[in-house]
Amino acid sequence: MSKKKTLLLTNDDGFHARGIKFLYDVLSPLYDVVVAAPEKEQSGVSHTFTFMKPLFYREAVVGTDQMPGYIINGSPADCVKFAISSLVKKKPDLVVSGINDGDNSGIAAFYSGTVSAAREGAFYGIPSFAFSMFNRNNQFMSMYAEMAPMLIDEILNAPHPPLDMRVFYNINFPACDPANSKGFKVTWQSMANYEDEYRKIEDKSHPSYGGHNVFGDRMAIEESSSFDSRAVMNGYIAITPLCFDSTAHWMMPFLRQKIEEGEE
Repeated sequence: MSKKKTLLLTNDDGFHARGIKFLYDVLSPLYDVVVAAPEKEQSGVSHTFTFMKPLFYREAVVGTDQMPGYIINGSPADCVKFAISSLVKKKPDLVVSGINDGDNSGIAAFYSGTVSAAREGAFYGIPSFAFSMFNRNNQFMSMYAEMAPMLIDEILNAPHPPLDMRVFYNINFPACDPANSKGFKVTWQSMANYEDEYRKIEDKSHPSYGGHNVFGDRMAIEESSSFDSRAVMNGYIAITPLCFDSTAHWMMPFLRQKIEEGEE
């Protein structure tokens, strides 16, 4: 019998969030799952990591915590980085992050701790997956979690180019019952921006400061379901392959002509 692959499981909603437990329950029969997740919710922290202060962790307590693993007082990227370098005996075969309570399509992926954990896994050359759920407190999350093993397997066994670009995968589930979803759609990342609005709040813990919370919906979302934000809004399960080369390659020849060679 073949040995199970090792899967590192994390999230940004915290060790005790329901989404990570749903994934643990469906993945642990298939993989040797190591859970390393934040002590507290870390939504919107992007790829921040602990640098100028110590990082602490404790092992989950059987009967008190919802599953075995490591509870870390850091960000999702911290959890992946620390687990790979210090907590597991060998590099994991897979990294999975989620399921996030709320979608991480489009530009939200840049802010997301969930997606950043998958990006951190890709830094190590590990196949990595981020799972998110459209609409917070969605009643169908556990049903979509059951699709995770199949999606991971399908993606890993899909044809790949010979050059390893260290791709990671951002998967967003729609708000509807899975039985009513339109199926799977491989998508581009939406570039629709947010119309940010900061609303003043009363915060008695900081009376000398003007407290504000940010709100705002996406604006000018692409109309085509070829883009992840529109696809998930239209009832598709959106699968977006991402990479971390942010170079604007199309600008290189123009800048080189101007700066390196001198403009004629």
